[in-house]
Amino acid sequence: MIPLSMVESGKKVRIIKILGGRGRIKKLLMLGILEGETIQVLSNAGGPLIISRGNARLALGRGISHKILVEEVQ
Repeated sequence: MIPLSMVESGKKVRIIKILGGRGRIKKLLMLGILEGETIQVLSNAGGPLIISRGNARLALGRGISHKILVEEVQ
């Protein structure tokens, strides 16, 4: 498992664990970021991390993306 913030652009990953308190987890749940979901990292170029989940694109800050643990999928 690695933090989402360490994933290269273009990679698909599965969310394994979300670290943090209830508020952080609730916020991510409202965005559709759930454990077990597969997402794609569109851009990881120093600013906010841009991901896609289905047809939606989301920007996540570095702090929160470091609290999402993922594994690469083929």
